Amino acid sequence: MGAVISAIPDVAYISLLKVGVMLILVLPWLWTLPWIDHDTRRFYGEGWYWAPTSLAAGGAGLIIWLTVPFFLAGMVVYVVIAASVMLAYTFWHNGRVSEEHQITWSTLAARLRSGGKTSHSVVHAIPLLQYVNIYDSADHLVVPRDDQPPAYAQTYNLVQQFMAEIVRRRASEADITSGGRQAVVRLVVDGEVVDLSKQLLMDVAASEAVIQFLKSAAGMNVEDRRRPQDGAISVDGTVGRMDVRVSCAGTTGGQRMSFLVVQEALRTNMDEVGMSNEVLMRIKELVNEPNGLIIVSGLPRSGITSTMYSILRQYDPFVKQLVTVEMHPRIDLENITQNEYKDPKQFNATLAAVMRRHPDVLLVDRCNDTEASELILRSASERPTLLGLHAGDTFVAMAKWVKLCGSAVTAVKDLRAIICQVLLRKLCNDCKEGYIPDKQMLVKANLTGMDIDQFYRAHVPKTDSPDPAQAIVCPTCGGTGYLGRTAAFEMLDVTDEVRHLVAGGAPVAQIKACARKHKMLYLQEQALHKVVQGVIDVKEVIRATQKNGKG
Repeated sequence: MGAVISAIPDVAYISLLKVGVMLILVLPWLWTLPWIDHDTRRFYGEGWYWAPTSLAAGGAGLIIWLTVPFFLAGMVVYVVIAASVMLAYTFWHNGRVSEEHQITWSTLAARLRSGGKTSHSVVHAIPLLQYVNIYDSADHLVVPRDDQPPAYAQTYNLVQQFMAEIVRRRASEADITSGGRQAVVRLVVDGEVVDLSKQLLMDVAASEAVIQFLKSAAGMNVEDRRRPQDGAISVDGTVGRMDVRVSCAGTTGGQRMSFLVVQEALRTNMDEVGMSNEVLMRIKELVNEPNGLIIVSGLPRSGITSTMYSILRQYDPFVKQLVTVEMHPRIDLENITQNEYKDPKQFNATLAAVMRRHPDVLLVDRCNDTEASELILRSASERPTLLGLHAGDTFVAMAKWVKLCGSAVTAVKDLRAIICQVLLRKLCNDCKEGYIPDKQMLVKANLTGMDIDQFYRAHVPKTDSPDPAQAIVCPTCGGTGYLGRTAAFEMLDVTDEVRHLVAGGAPVAQIKACARKHKMLYLQEQALHKVVQGVIDVKEVIRATQKNGKG
């Protein structure tokens, strides 16, 4: 401690001036430690490292100051280290809160005058592990405000509980509907609706407060409770930041707010959507052709948009001009021009205007009538074109397209392929159960020629079982037996032979026979291959394919 305690022959002394200087500079650092710790707690998990970092940095600077032989040099090192950490925390904090909650000289002075204490009540919140970080439309972290009444804290906690359930259950969609005595709160998890109304008890007043809170965060007009509005927030999920599209509109009983978790609802990597190797390779071949139409079909909410986006992303947006015409773009596609029409009546005019700009690749989310089909046919003759249609299988989609075109010859002239898909819940790898399949079932499913040791099925805990092992709920899937979704794809490759049959008005049975000759697999067969792979179970195939109108 040569900088503070100096030695002279037979006499040791302490420089009171130096001690005073040290106290003046060290006390503010000691004061900031509990203040930073208290402040970061408002961010509920994010930034937990700032308090220990400030303690370690300031302590290291103090040790250097006490050990170097030159008092002023040590002081400069300490001040630089301590001030740098405090400045870094200030920038971190201010980047996550609105302007009114930012750290400034005036707020620091007020805090010093109050001895580091706040005069406002602190939000008493639910346990820390249940919190999620919520970011508003301007990407600022939504934090509880100390100057709000207790009702605000209750609303904030309800918002946290609701958003935490969305993250924990991996929901792709959710909605809150006010009305009656109690609000209806629902999530969509792996395509199945989960009612949380009894778990998240909200009366009409509480649900309205939650909706108003989230409208403000999503950048909507909180004063307008009737007209439809759209906005956006984001949350920290289990695999990083997740974007949430928010929409709100008035109802006869109150307001209804809907949520779409983009990362859970959409998959835009074609290698990951669930296509078999044969279908995937054929699509990649078709992408390289200079023109032609690919129809992507399925029932509503079957993932058509994800598949069309994933195919569109196979084209290089830096070399080609990629353009979409959509009623409701689900996500913002980077370097792709997305044209939105608000009303189906505006579709034809929007499509015609887009085609006048001569895009290189075109994605169209629907075809309403013959006029629209003529535009799409013209586009397919000039460039690669993707079209979305609702249909239960590829042959139904073909029939719908021929009817829209009014002529089978023109309908198939530049048609390259039709895809039909169905979404399937994937088995949870941590709790799925193996079993030996029934031989008669294998014969019926045309799987007798395959090397199959066992199938898998979802494990459902038996809560009334005397065996404790059977009553254990899997922590990974929450006891549902399923975790995530994949898709099965049926692909009708429109070869010259198929094109000739369709153009000549051949019956569907003859067209199917031709497709089977070229090794086409039907939707149910594609799904059963995923059963063999252990990805899904037979029960899920039956559920999904029956929904598509097949037995």
